[in-house]
Amino acid sequence: MEGISTTGSSVEVVSTLPSKAPDRSIKHVFKTSDMATFEAVQLWEGEHQAYSVCMSAQAGCRYGCAHCATTFARTPFVRNLHAEEITSAVGQLGQQVGAQQGPLIWVDFAGVGDAAANWNHVTTAAKTIVDQGMARQVKVTSIAPQAWVRNLLKPKSWLPDRLMFSLHGANAAQRRVVIPRADDPSTVLPLWAAVAEMRPVVLNYVLCEHNTRPDDEAALTELLAPYAGRFLILRLSSFNPVHGSPLLPSAREEEFIAALSRDLTGWTVSHHLSAGRETAAACGQLRAEILDLAPPTKRPGL
Repeated sequence: MEGISTTGSSVEVVSTLPSKAPDRSIKHVFKTSDMATFEAVQLWEGEHQAYSVCMSAQAGCRYGCAHCATTFARTPFVRNLHAEEITSAVGQLGQQVGAQQGPLIWVDFAGVGDAAANWNHVTTAAKTIVDQGMARQVKVTSIAPQAWVRNLLKPKSWLPDRLMFSLHGANAAQRRVVIPRADDPSTVLPLWAAVAEMRPVVLNYVLCEHNTRPDDEAALTELLAPYAGRFLILRLSSFNPVHGSPLLPSAREEEFIAALSRDLTGWTVSHHLSAGRETAAACGQLRAEILDLAPPTKRPGL
């Protein structure tokens, strides 16, 4: 079952968790009329002095990424969210934020689930969000499977204002430890670069013990060197440990970041440090706590 609700599109907040100052983010878990749950997070964008919303595309996720709390929840996947459920959640947060802090500047589909796996509903919701002035822009984060990216490249395809694609490994075997259903990076990078000619694209690379060894520095540099100047930035993200994940934070984080910053000529390399390890900030983490976590799962190859 692809997860279609037949009980309406109303959603309500069932849990709220503010982050510690000065982060100022607020995580919400929503419940649909058929009891499915998903997350949405208000994020303070200090540079813009305004808020954005990190929005879910699904109630759970089927991709099974090893760094995501959704994978280890009691119900990893329930169903896709309807466009009306997405816009209802964004509208509720928009009213709350607007009354306190001013209008939302953008909605980023980077929450629970992958936008690529629910693209029809995400695009419908995104168009409504912009057309009704709920937010100025829409951004999308995805593992970016090649079939979905090929559809983005078709004439007249709708594209968000900005995209972030999850890399997490320099070769297929390494990437699939973090994202079990991922494509080979050498296969998808040319497609990602083609999208980057039409919209700004950020490449995200989660830093964990598995993919930050000295050999990984060389392999990632070799993989990305031909794409200098094609992508907006390479975003190196500190791993936020979640219950059940076999991955561990990297003890070589600083060395790895320094090596990539030095060796990737023509690239902008940035470091995203998790600011919410004490406040269930990882994607799906608060939802997983509410649902009761499954026993830890070990993955082969670690």
